[in-house]
Amino acid sequence: FSLFQFLSAPVLGTLSDKYGRKQVLIWTQAGTMLSWLILAGAYLVPNEEIFCFALLPIIIIFLSRIFDGITWGNNSVSQAMIADLTSPDERAKIFGVNGAVFGVSLIIGPAMGALSMTFWYDYLWTALLWFFLSALTLWVMVYVLEESLKIENRKHELRLSFKELNVFSQIKKWGKLETIRYTLIMKIFVFVAFLWYTSLSTLYLIDFFGFQASKVGYYLTFTGLFLIFHQSITIRFFLTYFKDRKSLLIWLGFMGFGFMWMWLSQEIILFTVFYFFSVLGISLCFTTLWALTSRAIWEKDQWEVMWMMTGVDSFLSIGVPVLSTIVYSHIHFSFYFIVAILPLMALVINRVFFSATEFRKRKKA
Repeated sequence: FSLFQFLSAPVLGTLSDKYGRKQVLIWTQAGTMLSWLILAGAYLVPNEEIFCFALLPIIIIFLSRIFDGITWGNNSVSQAMIADLTSPDERAKIFGVNGAVFGVSLIIGPAMGALSMTFWYDYLWTALLWFFLSALTLWVMVYVLEESLKIENRKHELRLSFKELNVFSQIKKWGKLETIRYTLIMKIFVFVAFLWYTSLSTLYLIDFFGFQASKVGYYLTFTGLFLIFHQSITIRFFLTYFKDRKSLLIWLGFMGFGFMWMWLSQEIILFTVFYFFSVLGISLCFTTLWALTSRAIWEKDQWEVMWMMTGVDSFLSIGVPVLSTIVYSHIHFSFYFIVAILPLMALVINRVFFSATEFRKRKKA
């Protein structure tokens, strides 16, 4: 999924620059809807085992994830749409609201998935449920969503060359700007920590605190409320008194020290208290970094830099979960220490290399 998302994101973004954000979101949402239908098909095919694997269902599941990965590259397009519709000064707030919506989905989604499996044909019903919800989302996109990219701001030429669509070429191009270089480096540290944490938290709760699978689900649902609280309430308080750049340093500190104390906590109550502050750091780091990135570039370059950032996320998502699992198999009770070190390293880099960096809106050449 992450691999094909990584490959498709620049193509979808280029198409959105020419044909508009709404058209591309409609195409990709239709693809997501069909991917759930493909996944449902895995339940209906013959379950012939080859070398202890149900080969045909697994092939169909892989095709579903590939197809959804290709169409889910629209994440950068949706971020660009938010940037299209907001002024530089209000983007931190809007990205915060967007994060709060995402937090709600993290609670409602798993709950609906678990509930749907209690009905007939369990996994089949789950796939069909998300097919219908995807169809509803598609309807909203077609009949409610308005185009955000004005015709005069669209690109007239469709460039699909490898150089133009290679995320590493884009990093070389935009990395010349100190502000973009700064946000990219900070984003890498934060996102690697996020991937490390999300990949292993369930295993940690089971291995260290003896949770059963159902208890893990309840616990993650409860802690998911932290994200909603931070994104909808806490960010408003901090951004009232601090500028985005200063806020980022606070979030990195909360994130690092929160995970450090989680590593030291032996009781689940104390562990949960510091979990609250760690999630504060994670959620608000992402919100602030998107706002800083958007502020650092000219309006017509919004999508190009947004998909570069999303492309880096997708690239990291390919390998980091595998690496973190390998490390966890050897030092599983110390992995929160590793997660804590990453944002603290970002703070040191910020102080040593980027202390004088200022964010001003980039002007047209």
